[in-house]
Amino acid sequence: MASSTRILKLLYPIFTAVVMVILVRSGLLTPLFLIPLGLLGQRGTRKEVIFTALLMIFINMAFSFFAVRSDPAAMKLFLADTLYVSALTLLFMLLLVPGVFDSFLPFLRGTYRVLLAAFIGMLFLLPIILFAMNDQGVYALFKEQADMVANMLKENAAGDAVQQSIIENSIDAETLFAIMKAVALRGGLFISHVIFFGVSAALSRQGIQHRWSLKAFHVDFGWIWVLSLMLLAILGGFVFSIEPLEILGWNGALTAILLYFLQGMGIISHYIDHPRLSRGNRFVLRTMLLVLLLSPGINAVVLAGLCLLGIAENWVSLRKPHLTGPSSTPGM
Repeated sequence: MASSTRILKLLYPIFTAVVMVILVRSGLLTPLFLIPLGLLGQRGTRKEVIFTALLMIFINMAFSFFAVRSDPAAMKLFLADTLYVSALTLLFMLLLVPGVFDSFLPFLRGTYRVLLAAFIGMLFLLPIILFAMNDQGVYALFKEQADMVANMLKENAAGDAVQQSIIENSIDAETLFAIMKAVALRGGLFISHVIFFGVSAALSRQGIQHRWSLKAFHVDFGWIWVLSLMLLAILGGFVFSIEPLEILGWNGALTAILLYFLQGMGIISHYIDHPRLSRGNRFVLRTMLLVLLLSPGINAVVLAGLCLLGIAENWVSLRKPHLTGPSSTPGM
């Protein structure tokens, strides 16, 4: 009985590592590959989590080696990709799996752990981007995709000669690379990593003692100064043509805006979860909010409103305790 229990305790981490490798190599489900490690952290021991992470890294490296050993040209790209996946796994284990390395940087609470993991993870992605942008094969693939997009747009603008001319002269591989670089450097890379680590950590925290709640999410007051300074940095970088200053401003401003959006969502969640609302009404309100967030055009207004709501809570208390019983004040 003891030996079978020991075998099961060994098989569970192995199974988790295999599932992580399958997810990371699936393509569509790759963004979910850290969740099994987080779920193991809820039930397993520290040694099991460390063993699982290291085993996953080893298996993924082995697959990468056997996949490209006959193609030396692709070795650098797969090596950078494997290093990136390994870094994401170790960062998640060190910073975001509860109860494993809580003593590591204990002064950082959950939000700042996500931001730190996102920043370091973004640095490990840069070699892949630089290699892809300088690789002729990747460039040829992008050029082919750009030509396909251009042809589709030309077909849609078949009756407008001016629009066709603009499309022919503006959409090519160089333009797409320039747009991707601008978006990536101006917050795209960092915010995507923040969302990746934040969602992975939130979905893997099923235990009540570790679960994150939007209702209790509050942004430190100092972030309003961060947002103000970053907006000034964007303006200064644009006016004086200082690109590094502008890039810094966009990354900082978008991070602050994302945090204030989450605070705004927390305020809405606080009122939706009012004890006097029935479960059916809560479901309807959450569905309506989701539809608004996914509706093109309308969602921009909703997102802006939620961010402004989160900013307003710096000065106005918007989450007062729900009162369900009779008032303690006579006559009320």
